[in-house]
Formats: sequence, structure tokens, C-alpha cells
Amino acid sequence: MLTEPNIDRSFVEDQIKLLQRDINCIIDQDRNLRKQGLTKLQDFFKVKSNAHERIYIFDAYALKNLLRAFEDQVERNRETAINIVLNYLDLHDQNFNTETLRLIVDTIINRLNQLPFTETSEEIRLALIKLLHKIQVKHIDAYTNNLQRLAHMIGKALQDNFPEVKKDAALFAAEISKKLPIGEYMGEAVKSLSQNMQHAHTKIRKATVDSIAPILLSRTNGTFLEVVLTNLRNLSLDKSSDVRKGTLIAVAELLMHFSIQNLNSFENNLILILMNSLSDDSKEIQTLAMQLLDEIGLKRQRLDEEANL
Repeated sequence: MLTEPNIDRSFVEDQIKLLQRDINCIIDQDRNLRKQGLTKLQDFFKVKSNAHERIYIFDAYALKNLLRAFEDQVERNRETAINIVLNYLDLHDQNFNTETLRLIVDTIINRLNQLPFTETSEEIRLALIKLLHKIQVKHIDAYTNNLQRLAHMIGKALQDNFPEVKKDAALFAAEISKKLPIGEYMGEAVKSLSQNMQHAHTKIRKATVDSIAPILLSRTNGTFLEVVLTNLRNLSLDKSSDVRKGTLIAVAELLMHFSIQNLNSFENNLILILMNSLSDDSKEIQTLAMQLLDEIGLKRQRLDEEANL
């Protein structure tokens, strides 16, 4: 529920007199009026003075119609709507309105949670993923009410044919997985990541392997490792040294942080990946594999000693 903060009421009233027509115009049938209204709102929310009052105007007056603008038939108008939300986020130092951000997140999920995507523009889909990432940086509580739908959307976004969306969706999934217990719902996402491990673009394979450990570790009951294990082995032999290096780091992270139950099931398979890399063509990767094996060995020794106390 929206609560009224300590704001300059006269400023709000004066600005609403000027803005109400523009707020109404952004859902008008005339595309030119929608464009004009969105442009005016973007200019208004760019201004940093009276930040608390502008935030209140966004929450109380602009939000409802602005969310409808995410569905505008004109791509440029949808892009402007996203930029307005970015301006809104930049007005804050802290104390975000959780309900406002949850409504924004839910609107984004609706644009990306099915194939073919409701959002038809590749560039807009990328902008939506970037907006989701910025929201999680600013206010992670915006996601806590809807993890299952969010995970489903991530699984779809990772299947996007646009490589940049695949890459940014993987990075977003990893960041969310570090902060929230979303792992139980990430089965589809892990299957999508497994496919992306075979992608022709090196940057996609690298982003995928960089994201896999946090996602797998986010699941507390079991693991989805068996879905990606074969492709993880293949990535340790990838033509790109950056991908091979990222694979070793991901494997080591799993070995360092997996539950005892998961280690009992997969430790030998993961250790073998590191040991095989001791004969890598790259001296740097050989050294990294040895270093990681040493660190894992020391941790295992400490665990064994603690267990015997």
C-alpha cells in the first residue's frame, strides 16, 4: 500500500496540474499523443531536484498508465517507458517502494515468460533484462514474492535467439541466485543453460559457465548438476582458454560449496575435470587447475578434521 511521505504537497499539486494530461495521453489511441506524453514524462523524471516529490508522483499518479505503455504497439514508445523507469530508479538513494517495483517486475515477466515472446523486439527484450538486473541491484525485495514465475521467465529468456539476451539473462540469473533461494525453480533455466554451453559464440559459452555455479548452489534440496555435467566436461576442453578457465573456476566453486550429499554424488566427476586440466595446452590453466585442487584438498582436510573432533 502506498504511504504518503514527508513531501512538498504544493510542488506535487502544481506538477500534477501540468502532467495529468501527459499521463492520460500515454494510453491514448493516437500514437503521436502517446509519444508526446511519454516524452514529457521522461523529461520530468530525468530532473533530480525534488526527488522525493517526483518519486511520489511516479508511484501515485504515473505508474498505472506507464505499465500499460510497456505493451505499446510502437517500439520507440516501449523503449521510452523503460527509460522512464530507469530515471525513476535513479531518483532514489534508498527506501524504494517495494510494491511499485514488484508491479514493474511483474509487467516485465509478462513480456518475456513465453515463446514466442510477447515482446517482439530483440533490443527491447535486452533492455528489459538489463532493467531487471538494475532493480535487483537497487532493491532485491522486489523479487521475493514471485520466485517461481521469475525462474520460469529466466528459462525462456535463456532460449532467446538474440545472443546478447542469452548472455545478460545468464548474468542476471547468477546474481539473483546469489541473493534469493530461487534454485528449486530453476530446472528449465538449467536445461537452457546446458544448451547454451554448446553455443557457437564464445561470449555465450563464457557467460553461461560463469553463471552456472551460483544457480546450482542456490538449490538446497539436491542439484541440477546432472543436467549440465557432460557439457561442463566438454567446456573444460573448449577451444577458448577463457571458457576453459571459467569452467575450472565454476567446478571449484561447486566443490567448495556443495552440500555433503551433493559431494558424495558428484565429487569424483568434478575432481576429474580439474585433474584432466593439469595437462591443458595452456601453462596458465595447468597452474590454475593445480592451485584449485590444492585449495579444495585443504578444505576437505579441514572438514575431515572437524568431523573427527
